[in-house]
Amino acid sequence: MLVGCLRKPTKKTLISAAALLAGLSLAGGAARAHDLAEPTVFRSWHGVLDLLMIAKAKPISTITYAPPGGSPMNPTGWVYEICRRPASGNTCPAGAAVAEYGGVRLALQKGDTLKIRLVNQLPQLDPAKVNHNTDPGQANLFRNPTNLHTHGLIVEPRAPTLNDPTFGDYVFVQIFNSANGMPVPQTTHQHGSNKMDYADFRINIPRNHPSGQFWFHPHIHGISLNQVSQGLAGIISVGEVSDYAHGDARDTPFPEASVRHLILKDLQVAPGGAVNFDSGAVNVQPGEVINQQDPGFCAQFPADSSEVREGSCPGVDASADGGTNFSGGKWYFTVNGRTFPKIKVTDPDGEVWRLTNASGSLSYNLQLTDDETQKPMIMQLISVDGVSVNLPQDTTMDTMVHLGGARFRVVACPPLPTSRFHSKPVCVTQMVMMPSSRTEVFVTYRDPQTGAIASSGRGGSATFKMAGLTMGSGDQWPAVDLAKVRFHQHGWRNHIAYAMDIRGDALATMQPSGILDAKVPYANAAPLRDGCRPLPPGHRRRIFFGLADLNDDGTFGLGYEEVDQNGNPVPGTQLPVSQFDPAQNIVCLPLAAGQRPVHETWELVQLSTENHNFHIHQTRFRTINSKAGENTPLAVSFNKNIGGGMLQDNVPLGVATPNVPEVMDAQNGVCTIEQWRNGQCTSKPVVVDIPFSQVGEFVYHCHILEHEDGGMMAKIKVVPSPYGASPWEAMNQMPW
Repeated sequence: MLVGCLRKPTKKTLISAAALLAGLSLAGGAARAHDLAEPTVFRSWHGVLDLLMIAKAKPISTITYAPPGGSPMNPTGWVYEICRRPASGNTCPAGAAVAEYGGVRLALQKGDTLKIRLVNQLPQLDPAKVNHNTDPGQANLFRNPTNLHTHGLIVEPRAPTLNDPTFGDYVFVQIFNSANGMPVPQTTHQHGSNKMDYADFRINIPRNHPSGQFWFHPHIHGISLNQVSQGLAGIISVGEVSDYAHGDARDTPFPEASVRHLILKDLQVAPGGAVNFDSGAVNVQPGEVINQQDPGFCAQFPADSSEVREGSCPGVDASADGGTNFSGGKWYFTVNGRTFPKIKVTDPDGEVWRLTNASGSLSYNLQLTDDETQKPMIMQLISVDGVSVNLPQDTTMDTMVHLGGARFRVVACPPLPTSRFHSKPVCVTQMVMMPSSRTEVFVTYRDPQTGAIASSGRGGSATFKMAGLTMGSGDQWPAVDLAKVRFHQHGWRNHIAYAMDIRGDALATMQPSGILDAKVPYANAAPLRDGCRPLPPGHRRRIFFGLADLNDDGTFGLGYEEVDQNGNPVPGTQLPVSQFDPAQNIVCLPLAAGQRPVHETWELVQLSTENHNFHIHQTRFRTINSKAGENTPLAVSFNKNIGGGMLQDNVPLGVATPNVPEVMDAQNGVCTIEQWRNGQCTSKPVVVDIPFSQVGEFVYHCHILEHEDGGMMAKIKVVPSPYGASPWEAMNQMPW
């Protein structure tokens, strides 16, 4: 649920361990921008999508900035120039490429193969403007290497071999632009293999993969924030919305023509002058993009009613407090590359909005505010992080609120006949989308008094907005209006009477033929090595989110321990909070017997008074509660007849509450593991059930990229089971 949590009587919001705050209502001004356009689509053909993708710098034509005393200009972003791959060469034919800051959509189907040749033509960076350039093993960051991660796809994290030099969804590779100089050998913290100028990726989409919304972005540790913040991101769809979304009035698939894809990005453009980096104050040019972003660029809320924030907020002078003077600069918040576009809803049956937070560190606190009542409108939640929801009809409101956690303000839906729906509808009025999250909602005009679907009559309007959000003791994200929405829904509804009927993959993925339960097709039995072993029955893993050095607020890290069936740490498993080490697998586990996915329980413990989120590659997870009934999606023991309810690949963590003054006075607001154990710091763990179905090496981390670049990430390895036998036979061979 969402709960008001104010530091002082101002309009700020805070994600807490169980909840987060209601949003600020801002009056939307008149729309002056273009109608919102869909991202350009590259579709697979005969089971293959083969692309040439060139990362490069390019002026952003959809943003015009006027520096103080200067002429209007287009700031330079970094984009993917994309075309269907030519027979030879690393350039796109004239007129065949798309290079949009807002991002493109790669449209795939289950069973497809995605092939990408990624070419690095990014510019070299000023070392003084790269915060982690002096970190161990990071001396090459200023040369701006890149790579590619297909975020959310449940696919093999495959490393290249002599027989197949292509990469799967594998982040341990760095592609350097030879124009920026040869990389210097690193004796420690080498983040994988080095490639010059380009690398080839081949990603096979399993036939039992869920239909949904995913995205792609660079994953170079140390400059992930810089590259994503300057624009390098796009989206991926697998299947169609109609695979799981049907009408309730008629059993008909929802039309794809009424589906929108909204890519949310932000861009800080400096007025020029000195900007504070970790290396000290460095001069920047007027109109230069600050990709090592500063959360204090804007004031969190408008100074007064005369300040209209339609797609941007003005920079402020924070030099009196030791910050940077950004006065005259602008922080842009775009939807598909546009600032404050118009969205016209004309289908009488409404629209599905597929939202992606493609920002580097920014969390969005989103609501659709009715311009007449200034109250948030009801939207129906249909999918989270690329997996459509599935809730039994007897799911209680308490369970739905718990599932929504700190991500959604769940409210009661208008009265509706339950017999029409495969999954109980979930209604929300507010969505907190931390970095990397995706959400799909059903949007239509509704009666302002009852929330029921209604005709827009003479035409209603709303403002899609980002309300201000305070991340505990950390960043304060500004309130900005993102788009103007006008409802022109005339005529009879053909599909929807009360709500959308969802046939959720949160159930299908967990069935015997689903990707999170079926045998892993490419895994073959092999002896366990390198300390890999399954968790004994009743054991779980515990991950701590904190600082490696409490005297340095930039040393983000993760700690680890195994916990036995009585809740006690297992001796010899405990690791202190440490920054990312690419040479060490913190977790190594085998698949279940017969090469089937294995479930593990993880506790996520927040030690900081600043918010983090937990993201893991190659899978999904569900939150669980020891007090939940056996026949609910929150049950500790997974029930295949119920399914996952709401599967996620990232979840917000609350904030720790210190009970001793030294945490805030001398430890940068971060507790130690021992303080958490002895009660000097209160933080209730988020407990998740994770099914592992993909073999290989990958990572888990906080997806606030400032924190990930700072070290809040760890490696994990999944290997085949040594037992090809049935689960019952294998149990007798286990080591316990």
